[in-house]
Amino acid sequence: MAERATAAAAAADDGSERVRDSDRPGRDEYRGYLSKATREAGFTFFGQGFALAFGFAANATIARMLGADMLGVYVLAWTVIMAVSIPTTFGIEGGFVRYISMYLGRGDRDRARSVFRFGTRFATVTGTMGVVVIIALRSQIANAFFKEPRLEQALLVIGFAMLPYTLARLFAAALRALKDMKRSIIGLELSLRISRLGIFIVLFLLGYRLGGIVTAAVVGCVVAAVMSGLFVRKSGPFLVRGRGGEISRRGFLVYSSQMLAETTTGFILLQSGKVVLGFFLSSADVGVYNVAVILASLATLFMFSWNAIFSPIIADVYHRGGFDLMHSLLRTITRWIVLLTLPLFAWLIVSGSGVLSIFGAEFVRGYGALIILAAAQMIDSTAGSVSSCLAMTKYQRFNVFNILVMAGVSVTLNILLVPRIGIVGAAIATGASIASVSVARLIEGGLLLHVFPFDRSSWKIGLVAVVTLGLAAAVHLNVDVPHDWYWSLATLAICYGVALLITIALGLSEEDRMVWSSVVGRVLGRLGR
Repeated sequence: MAERATAAAAAADDGSERVRDSDRPGRDEYRGYLSKATREAGFTFFGQGFALAFGFAANATIARMLGADMLGVYVLAWTVIMAVSIPTTFGIEGGFVRYISMYLGRGDRDRARSVFRFGTRFATVTGTMGVVVIIALRSQIANAFFKEPRLEQALLVIGFAMLPYTLARLFAAALRALKDMKRSIIGLELSLRISRLGIFIVLFLLGYRLGGIVTAAVVGCVVAAVMSGLFVRKSGPFLVRGRGGEISRRGFLVYSSQMLAETTTGFILLQSGKVVLGFFLSSADVGVYNVAVILASLATLFMFSWNAIFSPIIADVYHRGGFDLMHSLLRTITRWIVLLTLPLFAWLIVSGSGVLSIFGAEFVRGYGALIILAAAQMIDSTAGSVSSCLAMTKYQRFNVFNILVMAGVSVTLNILLVPRIGIVGAAIATGASIASVSVARLIEGGLLLHVFPFDRSSWKIGLVAVVTLGLAAAVHLNVDVPHDWYWSLATLAICYGVALLITIALGLSEEDRMVWSSVVGRVLGRLGR
């Protein structure tokens, strides 16, 4: 521990753009991991970026076809599916990422195979039980709790999505453990959204609105499960063929149950706003709030892209004792997550109303909720990678404790605020909880793992944030930005241009240039195809 503290102090005292080779053990290893993380994050970014862009277009299309009221009914039905998928997956997604990565890092394919098989069989049973539960309780959920009769028929249909959705999520997690981010996103995100939209448009033209979207959701989940399963067989054929090794099923389930607790409380933290809105207010309010949540989630794009590959890397590095390496990677990755997320947040400040109008005029009233939620996600980008460090080491229980406490806070604030100030109250409750969890993670990362995502040179990030967000706020208050979609795109480009110019003017570190070269090379490679 004393050696780690000495190394950390040396890095902090340096505070310059260039870090001497002697300040970081395993310099070549560090470069290798950073190059790997950047390359795979690039795959994830392009895949997830396309998924978000397509999801934006798909959600705007669905919202315009259904309207806020009927969209709200569908959102409630899908929220039920997401809620029940928590016990059906049982935290095995996190178990796959940790244990499959760990065993493959040791060259033990037999045990990795056993983990995959056991988790898949377990989830098949729980997923089937989930279908039964939703169908059996659909009347109580729809009429007694939400007081929305249309929801009962929607749950009867969409309940059949439970099993394929559970399996699709597990297969996608296995692909992440194999570090195949491209197929993980294509298999789960893209295939589900594309097939759901296509089927819905056909059924809508035949006269089916609510019935059309819930049926399309079921078909989309089946397609996602099949695609993801095929990708697992292609990327990791050794996971499905051959004899398995001896594993501690109890240990695997204990770890997964910790992830289950985190997922459960995370769902409460992020989704309780929709549930409380559905209980106290109308389906239309749920529909408007859901669109605000979707747009605010754009601010998670870069954090997800980096952390999806960062988690298995941390699992590998930590179990080999690479504490200083983990700290170095954390700082570099967090710096880029924040720098890339800032312009997105600035864009939402300037053009949020215009972007909401794309979904329909009735959704523009969600601007206040959108900015509050996006601000919370911006704060979370500073600590999201610390959460990965806690999750992939022996301190996962602190993630669970953080979210458990804040989930209780979120529910309490929602119940107090939603009846009084509607969707803005739901956004305040959720945003305050997300921000509080982020602060807790930063403190725990420093105390438990002796890692912190920032150092003295991070003042540059602060200056970029002040200038970029200050300009965005000034434009929002003094300029009437048109709501046309092409103005929104132009504003997005300007926000990134301003942030990029400031960042370059302040100077790039050696690691920044490495990341930048990799990103530019990836972009040019994609455009040249």
